[in-house]
Amino acid sequence: MNLMNLEMMDATARIAEALQVRGVFVKVKDDFIILTDENTKADISKVRELLHNLGIPTFWQENKFQVLVTRVPISMMKRIMNTPGREFPIFIESYHYKWKPFVQRRFGIKVNALDLDANMAMLVKSLNLAGITALTGCNGHHRYNPNVQLSGGFHGAWFEVIQEKYLSTCSLHYKWKVYYGNESGSCIIADKGKGEAERWNMNLIYQDTVQMAQIIQKHAAEIRELKRAAFKRKGEMKEQAKRFVEKREFAQLVEWMKDKMGKCIQEDK
Repeated sequence: MNLMNLEMMDATARIAEALQVRGVFVKVKDDFIILTDENTKADISKVRELLHNLGIPTFWQENKFQVLVTRVPISMMKRIMNTPGREFPIFIESYHYKWKPFVQRRFGIKVNALDLDANMAMLVKSLNLAGITALTGCNGHHRYNPNVQLSGGFHGAWFEVIQEKYLSTCSLHYKWKVYYGNESGSCIIADKGKGEAERWNMNLIYQDTVQMAQIIQKHAAEIRELKRAAFKRKGEMKEQAKRFVEKREFAQLVEWMKDKMGKCIQEDK
């Protein structure tokens, strides 16, 4: 976040910005912060509880609220942004690995933003908004590789395609790659590279994930439409996609998806 912009923000803008970076979908209208339909019901109640516990006076009307002060310190923004998540169970069903749900699902799933690790929440929520189903994310707790668990191999391959198309110009501190073979089928995992410090820098992870999340959110509708237009749920396309996964030919799957997407884009011109 730009420090000059922060200095010019009133309390409403600062709290809206902090919640957005924490993975909550918000918009500001007529001095109200609106928690939009992309949020879960749990997130709405958790945001209300969080602001109450922080001593920020608010006036609520269902899923929107007013901040009843004109200024809040930047330190309060940081407390919202760094609100810790919690461990929660992940249920992997057979449909996670199948082609048909990958093609048919327009959006991902709704995960409670405030349950997710603070450093990963915005990226997880943004991926789901773009139709790339992300189950959870872990910041690695300074010791392990930060990662986002995806739903099956098809979503991992599709993220690689989207990563090349939309995220290739990002100035990231770590390399974020897709790994196949974990329980969920695929995950996005950060790589420090050889010779880098042993402990992970949480601030740099935050910067990387927020940068990627902002771009994905900006293009979310376009990404959803590309998937819808490029892939068919039945026929030879389904059988070919299944063969790639069964043979664990994920590099070929990525190239095949890129080709299908490219043809789709050409047809639209």
